[in-house]
Amino acid sequence: MSDAKTLFYGPITYSPIWFMIGLLFMGLAIGIVIAIIYATRKKEIKTISTLKVSEPKIVNMNVLRDKYLKMINEAEERYKRRQTKASQCHQQLSLIVRLFFYEALGFHADVMTLSDIKKSNYKKLAELVDGYYPDEFDTLEKGSVANAAEKARQIVREQ
Repeated sequence: MSDAKTLFYGPITYSPIWFMIGLLFMGLAIGIVIAIIYATRKKEIKTISTLKVSEPKIVNMNVLRDKYLKMINEAEERYKRRQTKASQCHQQLSLIVRLFFYEALGFHADVMTLSDIKKSNYKKLAELVDGYYPDEFDTLEKGSVANAAEKARQIVREQ
């Protein structure tokens, strides 16, 4: 029996710092599990009903028209002074008209492809940009810049 007493040890008392370290590791493990669960859970899909209602944007169309007509005139003048090629001028006119539609109507035409614009309700814009495409990417420089600028002015005036 004396052998049993020597083999049996009573509870060993540890310093409280070990208890704190153990709690810290347990908290860290629980935090990692919570972070993984939070990061991998499905996010709420935003729908029209969950979006906040934004205030309508009031645009002074006369000031906006003047601004873009001036930009069209500047692009045409740069071409006339031979600072840009015809293809570059067509590209600038296309971008100016697209930016006008963005500022005037909130329609993101400046980042859309031609096929995206054709699918929209803005048929005149689609026709205009479609007319710019061959001249914009043509290496022979045979497009009429004056005609293209006049079409751009016309569509800006009509909106």
